[in-house]
Amino acid sequence: MSIQARIAALEEALAQGAKRVIFHSGGTRREVEYHSLSDMREELARLKDELLGGRGRRTYARYRDGH
Repeated sequence: MSIQARIAALEEALAQGAKRVIFHSGGTRREVEYHSLSDMREELARLKDELLGGRGRRTYARYRDGH
């Protein structure tokens, strides 16, 4: 199953508030039940990062001027 298809399935399940996602790929059915919506969001972020080849994560520095 493509990463795009997995992302779409996760986004649809999250929009519905469901913790169970069913993936179909080449005649194979796979069902995953997540412990929490937070776990699903983390997996979605991981997949999007993977899709972007690791370029999706940004790190920001915070500076304090001491005043």
